[in-house]
Amino acid sequence: MIKKLVYGIPKVNSEAVIKQRVRKSVSSDYSDLFQDVAIEKAQDNGKPFLVLKRKHIMDGYFFGFGDKVGPMDRKGRKYIFWNTDNFTHHPTSDPLYKSFPFFIFVSKDLKKMYGCFTDYPGYMEIDLNSKNDGILTFKVLGEGFNQYIIEGKSIHEIVKEYLELTGDNIAFPIWAFGYQQSRWSYFNENEVFDIAKNFREKKIPCDVIYLDIDYMEKYKVFTWSKENFPNYKNMLEKLHKDGFKVVSILDPGVKVEKDYFAFEEGKDKYFLKGKDRKDLEGAVWPGRVRFPDFRNAEVRRWWAKNAKKYLDDGIDGFWNDMNEIAIFATEGDLEEARERLRNAKLEDGINLAGTLGSIGEIGRRGHGDDIVHLDGIEHWKVKNTYGFNMQRATSEMLQQENRRPFLITRSAYSGIQRYGGVWTGDNHSWWEHILQETVRLNSLSLCGVFYSGCDVGGFGGDVNAELLIRFMQLGLFTPMFRNHSAIGTARQEPWQFGPEVEELLKNVIRWRYKLLPYIYTQYMLGILNRKPLIRPMFLDYAREEAFNLEDQFIFGDSIIVAPIYRPNTQKRLVWLPKKAINIFNGNVHKAGWNIVETPIEHIPAFQIVNTAVPTMEPTEYVDMPKVKKISWRVFRTNQKSKVYGYFYEDDGKTLDYLKGDYNLKKVTIEDDTVTIETLNDGYKTMEREWEFEVVDARGNIKILKAVVGSSGEFKAK
Repeated sequence: MIKKLVYGIPKVNSEAVIKQRVRKSVSSDYSDLFQDVAIEKAQDNGKPFLVLKRKHIMDGYFFGFGDKVGPMDRKGRKYIFWNTDNFTHHPTSDPLYKSFPFFIFVSKDLKKMYGCFTDYPGYMEIDLNSKNDGILTFKVLGEGFNQYIIEGKSIHEIVKEYLELTGDNIAFPIWAFGYQQSRWSYFNENEVFDIAKNFREKKIPCDVIYLDIDYMEKYKVFTWSKENFPNYKNMLEKLHKDGFKVVSILDPGVKVEKDYFAFEEGKDKYFLKGKDRKDLEGAVWPGRVRFPDFRNAEVRRWWAKNAKKYLDDGIDGFWNDMNEIAIFATEGDLEEARERLRNAKLEDGINLAGTLGSIGEIGRRGHGDDIVHLDGIEHWKVKNTYGFNMQRATSEMLQQENRRPFLITRSAYSGIQRYGGVWTGDNHSWWEHILQETVRLNSLSLCGVFYSGCDVGGFGGDVNAELLIRFMQLGLFTPMFRNHSAIGTARQEPWQFGPEVEELLKNVIRWRYKLLPYIYTQYMLGILNRKPLIRPMFLDYAREEAFNLEDQFIFGDSIIVAPIYRPNTQKRLVWLPKKAINIFNGNVHKAGWNIVETPIEHIPAFQIVNTAVPTMEPTEYVDMPKVKKISWRVFRTNQKSKVYGYFYEDDGKTLDYLKGDYNLKKVTIEDDTVTIETLNDGYKTMEREWEFEVVDARGNIKILKAVVGSSGEFKAK
């Protein structure tokens, strides 16, 4: 059940909430959970603040907040929600690119739980008992905010209600679950062709190649470099024929340049304003730029019209970056820096270090005071929704054309799942970031974002062979499996560390494609049932052990993953809620705590007992109509155990699944019989051979086969 609390006078709409009919409530309705002890108004530099102090009745866990660093349990720390281009992802770095001010509280005895979404798109702080006095503090730069309390009997129920409030996930195309290769940058057509050629000649599966900022003419959005990509349409056509999709980066900054069409169309019409009500200008990649006001529907349509030109050229998706908004500097920033340096002298000593450090921080400023939107709203009131609305612009256009968007964004706000997915930004090639990305991706799932990923291998710094292998093994079990690295760092393509490592990474990627029927089935059923593909252990298993684990997770209904995040790891401790079988080596492990072997050849990943996982032979790229056989891996306790599994299929590219145009089959294995029921036959599929390898806990194996068509019931004995 969702109820709404109102504090002060909310004057801005974040656009996150789509369920308008929500029963209003008062905080006293939740006296068994918390008590509001103070609501205070304050002023700072002429701006209003509203501060709510809340006494929490019981101790427990606080999960959520999406893309934040630090432990999965968020208690004991203050968090800032103010979308910022912060590339130093240290354990206490805050704020970062995204704002998901939604947490789920679970009491220590696991008997009480609720969700809390504090909906405010401007500057906000949420302190979760950092002083250990039982006080939660909500502080907004503004005159009021809405808060939604979601009560439920389980965490999954709370997540489902949160999605009812903020909107369901839009499905990604099926090729989005193949392997993706990226780099800042593949600088020209020849380099792109060379990357593609290596994948196909080495028979390493790959679906997507990315184009970073250097594909553009002098970093001008909606252009192509005439020197480096003179035949880009021909390049895209050839890549498509070889099974590749191409995703290009989009940055919001539009270069100030006479006769540049995007600038000429937008000037004095579509761009954010400064205090003087003239188009605001700042410095980003192209130099002097102006920024579209994506809050405005006309501006979104204009942006989408230009993005569609890329799609018409053959681009398959977009990667929305620098949209916090990231601004290197404005004229005012430069003048301030010059003034500080003008007065600086060596005799300042430690103060000189402070001066230089403050100049270095200029690029992380939010510029909330400098910017005014076209409707007159100051930017500081709505800053956190800038990237949200940028993604919305292209997504609305694609959805109107009945096309699934491939859209990922660095900056986001609650509700972004209606328009696309996210990635976690500029992580590093650090061992610590394997664990950190595990926490971030699972926390994003709790905040309703079901398509997410990280820069596998690490964006900044130099990866080594062992770290790349372990990072790639994590990527195998994340919704978006993309290898991406920064200019000037060690190359991270699968063949960069010699034949032995290449073979290991090839096998990792082939496993991704082998599991594709399972991954896609679990993802799409998750969208329909509001359950994330990747999720914390406690979402499915409400046990004390699960609530205290952050270094393993569930991938779909049947697989548990325990990443390796330290070098030279030969064994690791894994908690299994039920008996399970290692999907790579077939070793069976008991329920409870297990010490498992962790050879470099594979990540510890386990299929839970009494589950059935559909797989296929790996292909060079995703093309389900060419798959002639589905192989099921069934692990059961014994012959009498009843096992269920599901297989979902649709066209993988349109939104017709929303109309019921999909095929869903339920598999039941009992004794030595497999029964296959068609639960929904809205999408006609090809006839295929289905083979079941049924393994029990004692290692007994039985093979069952059937020929399965589009509709009806089938049996295998």
